[in-house]
This record gives sequence, structure tokens and C-alpha cells, in this order.
Amino acid sequence: MRRLLPVGDASVRAQRTSAGGTPAAPSEVAEGARLVRSVLRAEWTRVQRVLELFPWTPLGVLLTLLAYASLEFLAHAQLDLVWLMVGYVGLGLTLLSPLLVLLAAAWLKLHGPLPDLQHAAGDGLVLETGTYSETGFRLPLPWYLPLVQLRWRWQRPAGAQIEPRREHGVLHERARLLDRGRFDAIERRVELFDPFGLSRLVLRMKQTRALDVLPRLSGLSRLPSITALASGDASPHPMGLEDGDRLELRRYNPGDPARFIHWKVLSRTRKLMVRTPERALSLARRTAAFLIAGDDDDATAAVARLALERRLLGNEWVFGTDLDPAGTDRVDHAIHALMRSSNARSDGGGALAAFLERAEREGPTSVLVFAPSRPGVWLDRVAAAARRRKLRVVIGVDGVYQRARPPLLLRLLAFHRRPEGTLAEDLEQVLRTLGQAGAAVTVLDRGSGRPLGIEQRKAMVNLG
Repeated sequence: MRRLLPVGDASVRAQRTSAGGTPAAPSEVAEGARLVRSVLRAEWTRVQRVLELFPWTPLGVLLTLLAYASLEFLAHAQLDLVWLMVGYVGLGLTLLSPLLVLLAAAWLKLHGPLPDLQHAAGDGLVLETGTYSETGFRLPLPWYLPLVQLRWRWQRPAGAQIEPRREHGVLHERARLLDRGRFDAIERRVELFDPFGLSRLVLRMKQTRALDVLPRLSGLSRLPSITALASGDASPHPMGLEDGDRLELRRYNPGDPARFIHWKVLSRTRKLMVRTPERALSLARRTAAFLIAGDDDDATAAVARLALERRLLGNEWVFGTDLDPAGTDRVDHAIHALMRSSNARSDGGGALAAFLERAEREGPTSVLVFAPSRPGVWLDRVAAAARRRKLRVVIGVDGVYQRARPPLLLRLLAFHRRPEGTLAEDLEQVLRTLGQAGAAVTVLDRGSGRPLGIEQRKAMVNLG
């Protein structure tokens, strides 16, 4: 007897045969579903573009229908002068508002934004994260078109907060971005509307202009010393090995040469100890710095920016990121790599091992890693690198806070917003993991520019 399977069973749909009679592979089914979603998304975008050119809002359409109904079925049918007045006023408002919005949109489309008085044509725009800055973009509105208001937002790059400043009838754009990056254009979605919400029209403006968004330095002005010791060439051995004088002691193991036994220690403690060579160390003249992108990494990126701009990495250095694993020794290229690194947060530290191997082939190298304050996939990779070599880690934070649920009454009466900074337990997990791996970790507060020890972090948590 043939068993019937439900039509909506996912396993049945995945095993449906193709036109040739062979079962469809799961990868083909997934690829087909992805293609369908992309087509639907593109079609919905086109529909939205068409709807944005329709000057009436849903409220405007509803009010127009109600005004017409009041004229047709109440005012004219019953000769009611009150409804006649209401109907004509409603129709006049719903027809006048879209007309004014259309005229303003045509005027703005014809004239466009005013020229930038601060920057010459073709100059790039440089902003800092977390701060409002003038971009030079200005939009005017004709004074003789009442009931028309104007607002806009950035579509690319996304996440920008716009706060226009009005001066002599002209809106000056002030933008604030929360994430670093490099962009070759700014796309704006300009919306014209009336104060009653009856009409709305959308224009799109693309400005081809280079935009660099850097992490803000805030209170950062200096860094602790980042010179460090590394395996070097200060070795007395004639073959150039990294073994120095035999000054270290350890317990005797079978097979150790008898000439290395420390007889004085044996006679004094009755313990068989042997001398072992110390590792020859020299001051690394070259610094290899690597920036790891991750969640809440803007403060750390600001520390890396300070080290690059103030040339605090020494005379010989190389700087790399996950998107630039080859590294660079030029400040401008390193700053560009720092801004682009925000696109590698999903695989933070993936290129760290290859970067360190390439850097250490050039000679004694002091390794410096700029790491986020929140755990992620990068943490195990940095810990593994710290177990194989001397490693310094610098972490930037915007303060430290302790998670605490507000009282029930406060949650009901007010909106509770997460405090700014790094969660204390996240930071402690990062410090504990890197400390157990042998890395020397420095935590810097971006607001004050000072290193945070255990007592300072506890004080910040108590104040928060």
C-alpha cells in the first residue's frame, strides 16, 4: 500500500525530482530558493520606488475619499451646509498639499543642493565616529511654498544620524556615524511632506564623493611604551644560536650531561639540579602591529589610529588587518586599512597567524595586537598566538559597566537604554583568557586616555 506524505513536508520538497527524473541536490534547492528571494527583493524595491513617487499618503487617500463621500451623500443629498463646508475644506486640503509638495520636489530637482562652500569639488570628506560634523551638504526650500517640510537620511553608508541646522531658510547637514569605513559615494533619501501627513514625495540624491570615517580619538593622547623584547641576535654562541649563558636551573632529567650539574646546589639542598641556557634577548627594533575587528571595537581602532598618526610604533614597523594581511609600513595606507577593517568582523583574527609568520621572517619583531573588548572568534586565535611567542595586546574601551536590571517600576515607566561602554564580565573573560595564554594586556579608556588596572575597572563598575 502506498504511503501518503504531507504536501508541506520539507523532506519531500527537498527530494522532488527534476525534469530529467533525478533527485535535486540540496545545494541546488538552496541556490534556487536564494535566487527566488533575490528576485522578490529586487521586485519589491522597484515597487517601493514607484510608490515613493505617489504624492498621497494612505491618510491622504482616506481623507480624500471621506471628503468626497461627505459631499456626495450628505451635503448634496441632504442639502446640509455644514457637511458641504467640511467636504470642500477636506478636498481642498487633500488636493492643495500634494500640489505644493509636487511643486517643491520639481523645484528641488531642478536646482539641486547648494554648492559646498567648505570643500572644493572632488575633495574627500573626513568624519569621526560618534560626533556630529558639518558635511557641507545644503538643501534650500522656496519660501513661497508653504506647508512643505523637508527631511532626509543616508541610505549609503547606512546607520548615519542626520541633524540638520537651519540658517536663513537653508538646511545645513550635520551627520554622525557610529562605524568607521571608506566609501566612494553618499546616497541620500530626501523626503518632502506636509505637516498634516497627507502627502509625501521621495527624491534620491547621489553624491559622488570620497568619505573617510575614522574612529574618534576623544581623550586619547598618548600610549604606554610599546617597545618589547623579542628573540634576537645577542647570543654568545659562535653558531648564532639563541642560547645564552647557562644561568637558569631546573631539575636533573636522565640523559642530561653531568658537566651541567650544579654541584653547590646539590651539596646545599641535596637536590640534583642542572644549568640550562637562558634565551638570548634583544630589543626588537621592528614592531608588527595587527588590528583585529570585532564587536565594540571602535575604541580599540581609535588606539590603533593614535599609534599610527603619532608614529608611536617606532622607526621600523608594519601594520596589518584581516583584509590586509600582507601589511604596510606607510601611515596613509595603514589608516586606509584600519578603516576598511570593519568589514572583517565575522572572521576577526583569521589572518593573524600568516601575518606574524611573514613579519618574523624579517628578523626580531615586537608583536602588538589591537583587540576588541568583547569575546569573539578572535579570542582563541590570539591566545594560540600568545602561547607560541611574546605578545602584547592593547584593548580600548569606552568605560566599563556592570549589567543590572533596573527596578520593575522604572522598566514600566521609562525606556531603559544600555549604558555606553564594555560589559565588565566580557572584558574580564577576555583578560583572563589572554592572561592564561601568557599575553601582556593593556586596557585603555578612550574617554580619559588612561590605562585601566583592576582597581580602576572596579571603580568604573561601581560608579556605573
